[in-house]
Amino acid sequence: MKTKSWYQRLLATYLPIFYLVIFFLIFVFFMTVSEMSRQQTSNANDSYAKYVMQALESALQNIDRDFYRELDTDPDIQAFLFRKDDGESEYLLNSRLANKFKTMGVSYPLIHSIYLYRDADRRVLTSNAIMSSDSFGDREFAEELAGGGEVPYTWTGVRDYRLFSFDPTTSVVSLVRKVPLQYESRGFLVINVSVSGIRAMVDEMATQNVGSTAVYDASGRVIVGSVSDNLQGMSLVKSSYMMWEVRTGLIGGSAYRVILNFFYGWIALGFSAILLGTALIVFVTRRYTSPLDAIVQRIKSYSKSRSKELAVMAGGQLQFFETAFDHLLEIANLYTDVHHENLVYRRKTFFIELVGGERRIDASVWEEETGRFGMTSGFRELAIGILDIDKYPGFCGAYSYQDQNLIRFVISSVVKETAAEMRIAVWSEWLENERLTVLFYAEEPEPGLRSEVAVLCDRIRIWIQDHLEYTVTIGIGSVVEKLEDVPRSFDEAEEALTYKSSAGMNRIIAYSDTERGFQLDSFVYLQLIRSIAESFKLRDSDWKIKFAELVDHMRSRLFLRQDMVNLLQYMIFHISKEVWDLPAPYKEAWDRVTPELSGVLLDFDTLEDARERLEALLDEAAAWFEQLRPGKQNQELIRNVKAYIEAHYHSPDLSLGLLSSEYGIHQSNLSRLFKEEIGENFVDYLARIRILRAKELLQTTKDPIQDIAGRVGYLHYFSFNRVFKKIMGLTPGEYRRSTASEPEGG
Repeated sequence: MKTKSWYQRLLATYLPIFYLVIFFLIFVFFMTVSEMSRQQTSNANDSYAKYVMQALESALQNIDRDFYRELDTDPDIQAFLFRKDDGESEYLLNSRLANKFKTMGVSYPLIHSIYLYRDADRRVLTSNAIMSSDSFGDREFAEELAGGGEVPYTWTGVRDYRLFSFDPTTSVVSLVRKVPLQYESRGFLVINVSVSGIRAMVDEMATQNVGSTAVYDASGRVIVGSVSDNLQGMSLVKSSYMMWEVRTGLIGGSAYRVILNFFYGWIALGFSAILLGTALIVFVTRRYTSPLDAIVQRIKSYSKSRSKELAVMAGGQLQFFETAFDHLLEIANLYTDVHHENLVYRRKTFFIELVGGERRIDASVWEEETGRFGMTSGFRELAIGILDIDKYPGFCGAYSYQDQNLIRFVISSVVKETAAEMRIAVWSEWLENERLTVLFYAEEPEPGLRSEVAVLCDRIRIWIQDHLEYTVTIGIGSVVEKLEDVPRSFDEAEEALTYKSSAGMNRIIAYSDTERGFQLDSFVYLQLIRSIAESFKLRDSDWKIKFAELVDHMRSRLFLRQDMVNLLQYMIFHISKEVWDLPAPYKEAWDRVTPELSGVLLDFDTLEDARERLEALLDEAAAWFEQLRPGKQNQELIRNVKAYIEAHYHSPDLSLGLLSSEYGIHQSNLSRLFKEEIGENFVDYLARIRILRAKELLQTTKDPIQDIAGRVGYLHYFSFNRVFKKIMGLTPGEYRRSTASEPEGG
């Protein structure tokens, strides 16, 4: 009977096991992914439905709340409803109210129209006209409310609205408020929100080609879209405020088709992997069993002439190999025992246990181990220093493995020789390829190790700088008196090296000299970052000066590397946020540099290195922005408009319409040019200018906040308070208190 070769035996063993494991893993993989995809699809659909409902509720609640605050106590509405005769022209009163309605409509793009109904004479005032209810296009709705009809608690369902009877109807939902609220009703205010605006808002949030979204009012009428029956994982959310429903679902199982295509790709990849694995097993098995089969054949051939001497082969190949393996294991165990007894190995192991705190080491253990290693055991004080090779990736690229080890040996020797000259005992070990950890301890029982270690480390640093092509940065921990405190000194030395990025390379960093600058001045840094982002968005070259100021702030204190990365990431985030308000070409230009900006934060060596690279990339983006700017004539116009706004920001009458009249350009064209040139719309720009001035007044004066609101162009304190909190994130009072409690120069 022919004996199978080891190649055949191993293939017959490994291949079935390999295929069994592969098919089991494939089965588990597809079952797991299928269940996970089903759960994630359902969860995502529920979250999306809630998100749509929250967005709608927030938009309509903001309109409801702000109109309640601003219009209920408005004196002009009081005068209109009560028909007060204060000597003022009724035309002026009506015109002022109409302008207020227009202004509010601009503030809330969802609003289609606003009108005020007066019970006394059935007169209707809109943003465009005043008329009798008989000629009013929405007469049926208004007369029903005026005749004692039930006023909706919140928003009505979908209804048709038109200003004049001959106008086409528009689908709206309405908010009705009896006015005045605090007294007997003299009329009511109707705010109409366009259904098309709601539809556009929902469409912006919708996932195209994947999901379907529908919104129904309280009576079941469709406001937005329609949900088909061919859906997967449909979700329904109902609003307790509007009594509306949002229904969402996946169209035609499209997400499942994507997942199925994903599975098919993995199936193809899996079969390719199986074929590749089979080929590798066959190749490797043949490669590594060929010598073994050759040896067995040679032994068999030799045993024919030496049968008596090689009786051990009578038991077969397995017994032969078992005997050989037993012999090899015996030799390996003996080698391991000898290796563990090696003094070099035990010395490094003990050092790791000492600095890492993995083992409690008292004076007796210390004396026993140092005596075995032939080291001085007496000490009064101890300290840890860590030498870190600067620009280590470049060091590895410049030298071969053998040369790197030679340089490490040189550095270790320099440490020992310099310490011997200063009569300081040292114990050094390369615990990491780029870091030499050194334990300093005084051989003689006299104080002064704290200052001596700093001098010794500086001498070592200077020698390496003068004689090698690379430098080192040395972190020094606190001086301790007990062996149990050595791990603390080691941790402090490691933490001191984390300030290397801000402090610079080729220097000594003592833990006692470090501090957390970011925590002390976080408010100042964040305000400066916002200012940099705004200047960059407006293409104002001042962003460079402010960026240099930010770097100087960080350089003036010792920062942890992660703190610097966090600040610079926050700056890039704010600039991105500002740029995304600009037209599409600017966003495309910014997207080209964003990956490179993030890459700088991953591999910079020092703060100055990061500053130079970030500034160069930002300069490149600014140059692209400059090429995208419109013509000189438009630049001059918008420059004049900006100057006018900055000179008259305090005027409550300042508006886009006023600027349109002042410069003889249509309001829509002026709005478009302003957005393209400045990067933000007129309302946001004016609000920012006013709030910047208000911040100065809050910091430098003790004037009442109501007076400051009037001085920056706001007639009503609550409007000023709302805009201030939206921009700054806190109310004017909170801002004044925070700046008042901020330490000077901090």
